[in-house]
Amino acid sequence: MTTGSIVLETSDTIDERTSHALAAAQLKGESRAKGRAPGQVVESIAREIRGIGLHPNVTELSRRYQAGAPRLPEWIEDAPATRAG
Repeated sequence: MTTGSIVLETSDTIDERTSHALAAAQLKGESRAKGRAPGQVVESIAREIRGIGLHPNVTELSRRYQAGAPRLPEWIEDAPATRAG
């Protein structure tokens, strides 16, 4: 079985063994950066993915770990239901 991965730069398909190695690299990266800022988690995961010879899609990893969006959009923050009180 082959599949694609959106956390890689390429849209090529990868085999099951590579898919498992990729998942393990992501978990290892998360573990190494436990308790750190989202950007540092993304860097750690990207480093692990590079370590197995693949090219990470840092933009997608950042989106997944919310490294680039620490706040809700203003229109949501300003909604009455989201205000404390």
